[in-house]
Amino acid sequence: MLNLENLRNKKVGILGLGMTGLSVVRALNKAGALLTCWDDDKEKRNDLGLDGVTVKDLNNKNLLRELDLLVVSPGIPHLYPEPHAIVSLAYELNIRVDNDIGLFFSSHVNDEYETFSKPPKIIAITGSNGKSTATALAGYVFSKVFRDVEIGGNIGKPVLELSPLKEGSIRILELSSYQIELAKNLAPNFAAFINFSPDHVRRHGGLGGYFYAKARLFLENLTEMSVINIDTAEGLFLYQRLSSADNKIIAITSKIDVKDYLWAVSLKGCYITEWQKGRQVYSYDLRLLDSSLMILRESILVVYALARSYGMAPKSILINCLGFVSLKHRIQKVCVIEGVTFINDSKATNVDATIHALKFFKNVHLIVGGQAKENNFDQLQLAMENVNRIYPMGESASLIARSLQDHKLEQFVTLDKALEKAISYSREGDTILFSPACASFDQYLNFEERGEHFISLVEQYRKNLI
Repeated sequence: MLNLENLRNKKVGILGLGMTGLSVVRALNKAGALLTCWDDDKEKRNDLGLDGVTVKDLNNKNLLRELDLLVVSPGIPHLYPEPHAIVSLAYELNIRVDNDIGLFFSSHVNDEYETFSKPPKIIAITGSNGKSTATALAGYVFSKVFRDVEIGGNIGKPVLELSPLKEGSIRILELSSYQIELAKNLAPNFAAFINFSPDHVRRHGGLGGYFYAKARLFLENLTEMSVINIDTAEGLFLYQRLSSADNKIIAITSKIDVKDYLWAVSLKGCYITEWQKGRQVYSYDLRLLDSSLMILRESILVVYALARSYGMAPKSILINCLGFVSLKHRIQKVCVIEGVTFINDSKATNVDATIHALKFFKNVHLIVGGQAKENNFDQLQLAMENVNRIYPMGESASLIARSLQDHKLEQFVTLDKALEKAISYSREGDTILFSPACASFDQYLNFEERGEHFISLVEQYRKNLI
């Protein structure tokens, strides 16, 4: 747990008592802050149960004005679509509002490292799709070379529960737009912008707000190196914005000719190629590693660039990817039954993520649907080359069906019925891909619960065949 001694005896309000909020409570309670906590969910308030921690309604103006700081959990809106009433009141009273990410970086920049021969380093990864996989893979690769490596943030442990920083420590953080946009302090040593596509638009007041939330990570206190995916207009803009300042940047791409870039890494088919000052300095065929890693090649591209910025040798980076196991619910191979492969990609909560998954399979039976984030399912038309049939389900089923009406499809209310029909049409050599392109909240608490349901349905089908 990080040192937050600078908040000792400070009056701190904590809004939101989910996993992140509870990590803030524990860290600040240990630091000796004077805490007042609130969650709109009565059950979470009742479950807090920590000695010396007060639970009171922070909607009370007199109570709120006594605070030195209000710490807000990432799921609570602070501006769009409309701010939480307590946050609005804190703004009105000129109370400092921050989140756990801001507290983490404040602690990092305030700590004294003068006695260290190797100061600790913070690596931050953000983007629209694939952040968790890239972060986990980076942690896996870096931990094979360095002794004290931990990952956290939007994956694994909340940042305030990571181990204290020591000499040579490396912390690799997955950061969402929700976490970045409110943090008062952002000071990673290295940061990666891995891709960009429309997502969380309502929460950020539009696409521009969503992009700005991501870009903040690079435009404030980044100290050493940026890795920027330049395959979108937003990535190119960010690269140009950073290149006009005194910043070191590695461009990464799977689309653009990078011979004119100072330092770049490209992914073309199976080949990762590194360029410096227009000259190819290294190239590697990823098929020489392990065929299971081919699905991860875009994450490997990110990790390769980050590791090169850290000074690792090219081939050792790639060899150190061997043995990495894909995360659950992210293009996860569940099993093969009677020659049919079942893939759980429940984490695909937007259209771009599903388009990405469709790159890797042929003879696909695509189960898609849930709570639509926006009506852009027509973009899936560009990725239908290897799709045999489509099984729209859930709240967005009719919306998806209208967008893909030229394809073989049948609508369903629930996942179990969609899977049952997909199995009935599948033959040896086919793939049943569950990649929803939608949020899960129409029928599930989160994408994890949705993915576990898919896995359990596949397992039940396998048992019924025995």
